[in-house]
Amino acid sequence: MELRAGIPYGKQRKYRSSLREERAADTRARIVRAARALFTDRGFTGTTVSGIAERAGVAAPTVYAAFGSKAAIMRALLTQSEDDADASTWRARIDAEPDPNRKLENFAEWSRHLFSGSRDLIAAALAAAGEPAVAELHEQGDQNRRNWLSDIVASVADIGALRPELDQQEAIDLAWMVSGPDLYLRAAQTCAWSDDAYQRWLTRHLQHQLLDAGTDKRATTAEPPA
Repeated sequence: MELRAGIPYGKQRKYRSSLREERAADTRARIVRAARALFTDRGFTGTTVSGIAERAGVAAPTVYAAFGSKAAIMRALLTQSEDDADASTWRARIDAEPDPNRKLENFAEWSRHLFSGSRDLIAAALAAAGEPAVAELHEQGDQNRRNWLSDIVASVADIGALRPELDQQEAIDLAWMVSGPDLYLRAAQTCAWSDDAYQRWLTRHLQHQLLDAGTDKRATTAEPPA
């Protein structure tokens, strides 16, 4: 193998490729950080690609090449928020929990971690709900949450812990309605609840609404929000 400056050509190509990948990742990270700051300060609608590019220190075509659109950046931010909240570990933990009270308590705790870590993004996304691209992200997030709750409700029903007057679809609807990010924002911003208070409320509400009276012991003894 021929050498150039003492480095085999194959290794030189790998080095250059690795360097390009690192630079591309750094560029994407700077774009994402800039977009998050602007979405928080100006909202989704008030943020422009050129503004994101200027804040990130890159050209606007670079932003388009890396992501394609503002909505794609918002999607990347929301995905990153789930990763930061360790979504896969929480899902495995909740799915494996045999006790229905603990299962719902864990789901409430996971929701609290996700929402508290992405409060600024949630607020920006909800404020831009009229934007078609953002509305699509809302619908996808809602469907993902409904699918997960379907699995949770099914597992509760399988062990006979679901309230007898509820069918599974109604139980899924109830859980889905009370566990959305919009109610978290109302609790945190309008009512000035702490994250602990929100988690306690959601835990108690899910247990009370879904679990059979013989199973729903924690719901009757949970402390009110503080």
